Amino acid sequence: MKDIFTKTNPWKLLLSYSIPAVIASSVQALYNIVDRIYIGKALGTEALAGVTLTFPVFILSIAIAVLVGSGSAAIISIRLGEGKKDEAEHTLGNIFGLFILAGILVTTLGVLFLRPILHLVGATEATMPYAYSYLIWFLPFITSDFLAMGTNGSIRSEGNPQLAMRIAVIGTVMNIILDPIFLFVFDLGVQGVAMATSLSRLVTMSMVIYHFTRGKSRHLTLYKTNMFPKWHIFKPMLAIGLSPFSMNLATTFVAIFSNRALLNHGGSMAIGAFGAIQSIFVMFETPLRGLMMGAQPVIGYNFGAKLHDRVISLLKAAYSYSLIISIVGLFSVLVLGETIVSLFSKGDPELVKMGANGLRIYLALLPLVGIHMMTVMYYQAIGKAKEAITLNLLRKVILFLPALFIFPLYLGLDGVWLATPIADGLACLIALSMIYYELKGYNKLERVLA
Repeated sequence: MKDIFTKTNPWKLLLSYSIPAVIASSVQALYNIVDRIYIGKALGTEALAGVTLTFPVFILSIAIAVLVGSGSAAIISIRLGEGKKDEAEHTLGNIFGLFILAGILVTTLGVLFLRPILHLVGATEATMPYAYSYLIWFLPFITSDFLAMGTNGSIRSEGNPQLAMRIAVIGTVMNIILDPIFLFVFDLGVQGVAMATSLSRLVTMSMVIYHFTRGKSRHLTLYKTNMFPKWHIFKPMLAIGLSPFSMNLATTFVAIFSNRALLNHGGSMAIGAFGAIQSIFVMFETPLRGLMMGAQPVIGYNFGAKLHDRVISLLKAAYSYSLIISIVGLFSVLVLGETIVSLFSKGDPELVKMGANGLRIYLALLPLVGIHMMTVMYYQAIGKAKEAITLNLLRKVILFLPALFIFPLYLGLDGVWLATPIADGLACLIALSMIYYELKGYNKLERVLA
């Protein structure tokens, strides 16, 4: 593992780790996307809008998963780079313990306060039944959701990105198969779609547990004695995980404000269109997240080994690959906007027209989103949580919310869509200025050490 991380060509190394991560994260994102496609096609705009309203809860579950999972993956990479296998295994055990506790807490609170939560996110009399039916079957299985998503990075960190990819693919394929069976054969409606997703997550979780407990792991083993959370073990991984957690938590609250703005300026139709736009954005953002997940362990390992030149080379490669991914995504949206949005529609031309227009505005600066995300990844990988959190909050909250309140006053629904690229562009400029001074500091350090 050491020779692979420290001697392989940086561009080739990043590609070899990122391709499986991109595939794994992309197929994981298909869980939610496939659900919305089936619901929009089979049950119509109101059902699509209802499931769209569950997006804040879905993102909150991702936030908790990455709070523990992303931070622990970075720590495991660093500890293995330092040759501290025991500490890496203690971190792995704490991941499972924390996810079990979080799952019990979220399930209990979510089920008890589900209707007030849905009213808070903007559910109406027409959309409440769909949103409720989806979440009442999603929440009891959320522990498996945490473990399925949050432990995938640990498999990559130990040097096995291909297995992480295979596990994610199997779960997604199972979800795609079960969705139409529960929806059309058993006629279970929205709750059937949620059941299909939950069962798929259970299978994924089981595969991860089997890997770490049956001697299949290359470097790490899950021991029961390591599962009891200990502050000195999980403190550093939570500190690193706070960055992606803050981004997803901010996305949760932003989604609530966005839903209300959409309801005010476009009604349930706009929320349904936003559901399609969100799903399409995730289709293009997820490969970027996969690139982040592939780059993070190799950058963290080389940073831990004090190979600063390789860290810089890996970061440059990450920027380049992110631009390729995001430019392809933007071009697809510009050319095929209506066709892509129609996948989520039950033959409603108004929804397709509204969604395609919003999609092109919403993703206008997608290449800059990639640059911003790679900068955040770099700070996460080297353990600088404060900088990563700051950049995430700038894009998701500090710059976005003022734009969301101001632009719709003058541009209506288009102003809601426009708030996102405005925040993306400004946040990217700030990120580039920060990384410029960071890399200058590396050069100064090398001169001092020389």
